[in-house]
Amino acid sequence: MKQTFLFLSLLTFLFFSCTDDRDISTEPVVVNPESVIVHYWNFNTLSGTVTSIPPDFSLLPFGTEITYPGTGDGYMDNFDPGYALNARNGDVEGSGFRARNPSNTRNVLLSLPTTGYKTIVVHFATARTSAGATTQNYSYTIDGTNFINTGLATSTFTPMEDPTSSLVTLDFSAIPGVEDNPDFQIKIGFAGDAASGATGNNRFDNLTLEGIPTASGPGPGPIDDTIYLFQYWNFNALPSGTLTSVTPDASLISGNTAAITYDGSGAGYMDSFSLGSAENAQNTDVAGSGLRARNPSNTRNLMIAAPTTGYKDVVVRFATAKSSGAGASMQNYSYSLDGTNFITTNLPVATFNPDSDPAYAIVTLDFSAISGANDNPAFVLKISFAGAEATGSSGNNRFDNITFQGKHL
Repeated sequence: MKQTFLFLSLLTFLFFSCTDDRDISTEPVVVNPESVIVHYWNFNTLSGTVTSIPPDFSLLPFGTEITYPGTGDGYMDNFDPGYALNARNGDVEGSGFRARNPSNTRNVLLSLPTTGYKTIVVHFATARTSAGATTQNYSYTIDGTNFINTGLATSTFTPMEDPTSSLVTLDFSAIPGVEDNPDFQIKIGFAGDAASGATGNNRFDNLTLEGIPTASGPGPGPIDDTIYLFQYWNFNALPSGTLTSVTPDASLISGNTAAITYDGSGAGYMDSFSLGSAENAQNTDVAGSGLRARNPSNTRNLMIAAPTTGYKDVVVRFATAKSSGAGASMQNYSYSLDGTNFITTNLPVATFNPDSDPAYAIVTLDFSAISGANDNPAFVLKISFAGAEATGSSGNNRFDNITFQGKHL
């Protein structure tokens, strides 16, 4: 009997030693390699009582929000710390949001337009407090009014008690009517005896909607009705240390091959720096990290390989500055239509003198009159560096929030 007790104790110790005490994934995050993140809430900047929560990132910035409609005293606010499950872009466990009791008279409503996207999958981390509702019920609408759970493999879930969270996956990939739908919404209802209580809450973090761009073209992600943000680097998730290639933080191009490299010779290299700039930031992104090209820079070029496949009238913008004193004082711009030969033909801006950090300026490179930049999988922008400082062993040029915008073909 004593040996049996010791064995069970050891087994229990090993189980809990190998399990994170905050996060238990009920199923893995399986992402179709062609999918992109269309909407993402990490909630890390959420604070206090709120009635509506806009996404932290969205390719469709119109009509996307989380609300808590209904009656009674229940409300939404933040909690801290949140969860690591389903966090993207290296995001930390910051804040999450909680739906407070009484929750039986309210529903968390996720307004999630899928315009231009198909094969929709939603993930989020969730938990409850000891007095929180014990059951979550999931339904959806494709007309903005009538809610159903037809075809939904997971329509109810029993959350664990905080600080242990679980990952919920709602797979709409085989449900007709969800794709390419501006009226798509998900409702989370609450049940169980605790849902009517005056205390307690259910908690949520790191909510994502992912999908594949439809054959008719990627969904809007519009600046207005005709302009699309189809390549975007905000650099906020850059790791520390030397970088050899930096892929976009968001793209509307399926099978995207975009990347930034720092080609050439010598001791110069790329790395991240903080604090970056809010200039040209999209989707209310904060001034997190940025990218710097370190000296000696006269023997290297910052190469931004960014396919424009499916887009025309391309305009590129970015925020830039140099380190005080020692950074290269001149940036020269050229482009390639074949991935090999670089020219400046018809480029309105071919050179720029950056100010010293923290005085960032937005550079606009307008390719809308250059027909070869349209619908071009081989398009590359080159930034080279000049001035006496460019040969130095210290100093750098800094970049943040690089955007490629254009009209869909």
